[in-house]
Amino acid sequence: MRYRNLIFLLTFILGGILSWLLVNDMAKQDRDRKTVKDISTPAKINSVQPKSNRKDSQIDLSDLSNALQAIPGERIVQFSSKESYQDFLKKLGNSRVRLLGKIDQLYALRLGFDKLSDLNGLELDPDDLAFNYPVFIPSAPPIEDQGGVVGFDRTALEYLGISVDNSTWGHGVTIAVVDTGIEPHLALNKSILSINLAELEDGVSPHSHGTSVASLIAGNHPNLMGVAPGADLISIRVADQNGSSSSFLLAQGIMEASLNGAQIINISMGSNHNSPIINNAIQFAIENGAVIVASPGNDGLSEAASPARHPDVISVGAVDALGQHLNFSHTDENLSASAPGLQITAAYPGDKITEFSGTSASAPFFSGAIAAVMSESNSPISAQEAVDILLATTNEAGAPGADAVYGNGILDVGRAINRNTAGITDLAVAAHQYILPSENQDNPGLQISVENRGTEAVWGSTLAVSIDGGQYPVQMNVLQPNERKVITLPIGFSQFEQEGLLEVQSTITLSGNQADMKESNNQRTEQITHPKNGL
Repeated sequence: MRYRNLIFLLTFILGGILSWLLVNDMAKQDRDRKTVKDISTPAKINSVQPKSNRKDSQIDLSDLSNALQAIPGERIVQFSSKESYQDFLKKLGNSRVRLLGKIDQLYALRLGFDKLSDLNGLELDPDDLAFNYPVFIPSAPPIEDQGGVVGFDRTALEYLGISVDNSTWGHGVTIAVVDTGIEPHLALNKSILSINLAELEDGVSPHSHGTSVASLIAGNHPNLMGVAPGADLISIRVADQNGSSSSFLLAQGIMEASLNGAQIINISMGSNHNSPIINNAIQFAIENGAVIVASPGNDGLSEAASPARHPDVISVGAVDALGQHLNFSHTDENLSASAPGLQITAAYPGDKITEFSGTSASAPFFSGAIAAVMSESNSPISAQEAVDILLATTNEAGAPGADAVYGNGILDVGRAINRNTAGITDLAVAAHQYILPSENQDNPGLQISVENRGTEAVWGSTLAVSIDGGQYPVQMNVLQPNERKVITLPIGFSQFEQEGLLEVQSTITLSGNQADMKESNNQRTEQITHPKNGL
């Protein structure tokens, strides 16, 4: 009896596999997502590159996994030439396969079908076919899971170094918000070009997400100012009322942004999967002079969502008002920078405000900063040149240099805007970390990062480091503007090993008649936790 049951089970499994090979269609998946709150990312990320349908009968588990996670009954096809693209469009009219969308510039089509046999009957090259994956606005981040964090409320601009009237910043720069659409709001300019690519159910309003994102970029109200209020916005709706979209719609949105003259494209949404159609749209936009800024995700993973993981996209992680990395913010070796992302006051449809959190917030701050640097520069510069300036003037955080947690550092719009203003003296104790002895570490000990955030060279400053009552002075030589210096002291190891914690305070003092314009960052107190504690 036991063997009979085993044979029955094996027969059932084999039958399921054969059915998949014959039909090769995608299993039904729930397309109805719970409405996402207007606090900002995609679910678990898989870095598997989508593959075309296989010509043989060998089972590829990655193909099966991709098929199960893709939108059922749809494929994307991209042709290699205009002629083949046009010929297929003529042929499609006599088929049961439905045309759901097209991008002429990429020779790309979105196809829908009820039976895979109908699609196969068109005899498409499998190498031209790809799955159409779900794309979502970020999910609400689990803020309560991280203790000791501090939200921004209305202080984000001050944190970014914006202390002057910025109402005209961004003038002459066009920014596309590829999202859920921008709804009218008293904090936003009325002249917003709207392009709607995603359909909504009858009688429902668009999701609020896009309106909140837009206000952080270009809010223009005394109580709700964005970074670049003078910028021109393009609203491109690629997601429905639940914040759900697809690879094809996102690619279509990027294309529309570029074709309508956007110099900056903000994408505060993402996908679990890489997609050839999105990559091609990104390449098209970049070749036409645009830069793309995207949110990496809110699930605490070690890889950014797509398109933020694309090497040519600016990906922006999230920090709190103390400059602490927020644990929900995805890390990534290609992370560009970090920006405010916790409890930020933003616009909500109906002339209301909301509390907005997540990497959906950090990305638009960087988009607005690009526009501000472009408009406030003495001579015309491109969006990419503005990005380079912003990355060169970020504030050091975390491990020395660029890292997967903070990227190149924390966005500082004031530093970027004032980069050519003479007479700014500003030394900062930027970060602490402890390097444990190992075979790969030639210089273990306490590392203190000091940074010159001003525009003048600083000579002869003194760094005083305090650990457990002990004082360790270090004489500093000259630090040039934007220079970062790392001092390593072989101290505190025994206490660190025994107690698992190290309380450190470092203070930088300028010499002679030099006066620091921002004394608040001259001192840093930090509690470093030993890796053995699992933090």
